[in-house]
Amino acid sequence: MKALLLGVGGVGTVIAKTLAKTKKFEHIVLADLNEKQLQALVKELGAGFSAKKLDAANVEEMTKAFKEVDLVINAILPKFNYNVMDAAVAARIHYLDLASHGPIRLPGRITILEQIEKYDAKFKEIDRAAFLCSGIDPGSSNIFARYLADQMDEVEDVFVRDADLSTVEGLNLAIGFSPDTAIEECLQPYLNYENGEFVQGEPLTWEEEFIFPEPVGKLKIYSVSHEEVGTIPRYLGKPIKNCNFGYALPDDFVNVLRVLRLIGLDSTEPVEVKGAKVVPRDVVTTLLPDPLELGGKIKGYLCVGTLVRGIKDGKKVAKFMYSLETHEEAYEKMGTGGVSFQTGIPAALTADLFAEGLITQRGAFPAETIDPKPFVERLPEYGLHIFIDDYTDK
Repeated sequence: MKALLLGVGGVGTVIAKTLAKTKKFEHIVLADLNEKQLQALVKELGAGFSAKKLDAANVEEMTKAFKEVDLVINAILPKFNYNVMDAAVAARIHYLDLASHGPIRLPGRITILEQIEKYDAKFKEIDRAAFLCSGIDPGSSNIFARYLADQMDEVEDVFVRDADLSTVEGLNLAIGFSPDTAIEECLQPYLNYENGEFVQGEPLTWEEEFIFPEPVGKLKIYSVSHEEVGTIPRYLGKPIKNCNFGYALPDDFVNVLRVLRLIGLDSTEPVEVKGAKVVPRDVVTTLLPDPLELGGKIKGYLCVGTLVRGIKDGKKVAKFMYSLETHEEAYEKMGTGGVSFQTGIPAALTADLFAEGLITQRGAFPAETIDPKPFVERLPEYGLHIFIDDYTDK
């Protein structure tokens, strides 16, 4: 099988380096608009890789390139998802992405549910798969939910939790993954699933404390718009009562986000500034450090996991399945920050499952619909530290 990896930023770099080690693909095309980064990465990875300058805004150009491969791995911003999926359908190949714009339908945003609705039949018609959201969260978090739920007779709650205890030398504010994505998901209305119903609320207004495994510990979390809440209640395979996504956000960053929203700097609508059209959010993200350049400067722990509460043999049980990593080890292994490492590894493993013929479903679907065992059993082999803790008494 041949693949095309679209996007070689921090996450794409981790995917490429991981696939270079596992060698499941006959050939991999690395595609991006950044030719300098492309050539450097191809030179580093050597045989089995080639570079191609590709513009995700050009569906015709992508379709032509995709006809030379069997799978496209979409590691660019979600705003291009429809373009990439259209090209994949036209080229009759498999599709894999890492994220959407979340679960809530908003003008100009691409949600995972809309991707399923719009493309499920199209991919089934060409006998191909569109695996949606394959990173750490969404992605592994969904599969953790399915893996734990399969071990219970009944499921009551599924809560995804994310914490990043990072510090950056010489910088007061830095984001370890796409700043655009961070602003997008934190400042959308949040979506919770409460007592069997979906509930929306104003961003950064729902908060509570959660006890992460040591050395992370107890942190304040905020309910944030995230894909898992849109799909897990619908696709887990068992009815549940409650589901939400809690993100541990530092107070300083929360204040910054609130100010951005207050004065409109989170907007993606162009405004005129001294005769020039400017997108406010583009100004903010341009001024923030490039996550790809933060490797080696970020220190600290990252923890992403899924807490599932339910009933087993008539008794209440709660399990927290999680990935606990450090930015230091990520940089040592991949030359990137921990977020890129933690996100890219699961996507690379999912791509290898395609190469091995283990993704047999067709149509467009989220991660929790696959058999979780092959993924869970091999994730540690690919470099993530995976644990399951008993949270029954917490």
